[in-house]
Amino acid sequence: MLPTPENYRVYPSVLPVGKTVTLTILAAELLYLPKEGTTYTLTVVAADGDENYYAPTQITELSLSAEEGVLRFSYTFPAEGTYRIRLAEGTVRLCDTAVYALENDLYGLIPLKGDLHTHSRRSDGARDPAALAGHIREQGYDFFALTDHNRRYPGEEIDETFAGLKVGFLRLPGEEVHAPKSPVHIVHVGGTTSVASEYIHYREKYEAEILAYEARLPADLPAEYAYRYARAMWATDKIHACGGIAILPHPYWMPAANSVNLPTELVRRLLSSGMFDAFELLGAAHQPENNRQLALWQEIRESGVRMPVVGSSDVHTFKGAESFPHIFTIAFAEEKTVEGILAAVKTGNTVAVEGTGTEYERHYRAYGSLRLVSYAQFLLRYFYPNATRIAAGEGVLLRAYAIGECDGAAIEALAAEAEAY
Repeated sequence: MLPTPENYRVYPSVLPVGKTVTLTILAAELLYLPKEGTTYTLTVVAADGDENYYAPTQITELSLSAEEGVLRFSYTFPAEGTYRIRLAEGTVRLCDTAVYALENDLYGLIPLKGDLHTHSRRSDGARDPAALAGHIREQGYDFFALTDHNRRYPGEEIDETFAGLKVGFLRLPGEEVHAPKSPVHIVHVGGTTSVASEYIHYREKYEAEILAYEARLPADLPAEYAYRYARAMWATDKIHACGGIAILPHPYWMPAANSVNLPTELVRRLLSSGMFDAFELLGAAHQPENNRQLALWQEIRESGVRMPVVGSSDVHTFKGAESFPHIFTIAFAEEKTVEGILAAVKTGNTVAVEGTGTEYERHYRAYGSLRLVSYAQFLLRYFYPNATRIAAGEGVLLRAYAIGECDGAAIEALAAEAEAY
């Protein structure tokens, strides 16, 4: 992402509704320092306000004077949403930016960017786990799960490599579970043990348990879905038993057979069953039919099923990867912990995001509730570009640290700066 120079910045940019807040306007360069004795005009416009642009009546204008090189003003934001902030000297506009006001429930949550479905060389990816962590952090991610196929342990290599170091990213335990004889892939995130290891190391026990699940399938389930449905029931029960969440990914992925991974009716039944915590609404580049998943999600919601969504890159290699870093999740969490992220997913406090365009001009679409999408679009335009630039340096140094070419002091300094921002 190439930088877009800004003349001024407004702090804070996220504010509580209904409380008088003092905001500071800072120059980004010496050239734009406010001049003492000059009167500036500040305009505040509610982007979602009921404003008639033929005869504007709801625009607030304030006169400001510089104090010690900065401009300050106090304002009470009456409702949730985006507010345009425009600064002018006479007829010359100097700044056109925005802030966002939030009701208390959302104001108390932390917006965290992450990826819940990634792969390393330990299964079929291209990078070693520690290097992958550096690449992911370099793109501004706050959290991610390494979900290698039927392997939970590779993520622990990341913890071992960076043990004792205060890094800026949160790693969630994970694995991609696909039980024997079933094409239903399930992304397991956050559990304390591996589910895949049960059918790898204790196959007879697994087969006996599957027989028990097949004996209690829904009566109206078509026979051709039985073996896949039973194995999904087994896997999701195991995931939940160890404290994890179960995410259904890429149903319309087309493997070698040139037909979709799962038939739509089976996907509809799986998502309506209550066994899954979230749907991977947006996925990797080898899954070009995300719009079909969007349509299916809409139909499921219309039928009354509540289904949280995430966006994940399913990244295997960075070369030619259209999904990374352009498909991801924003989780609005109470805390930056594994428990905090899992709770955000389960309660639907997430949006799935996809980016299009080029590094010169990136456009993002977010999917979820209108309220969260509205806030996410503000963050994608005004917050994450700057946050990513801070994280980028840390990501580069993490990779150097993993091969012994960097000490930890610079990494911890950048991590602290990112946390403060």
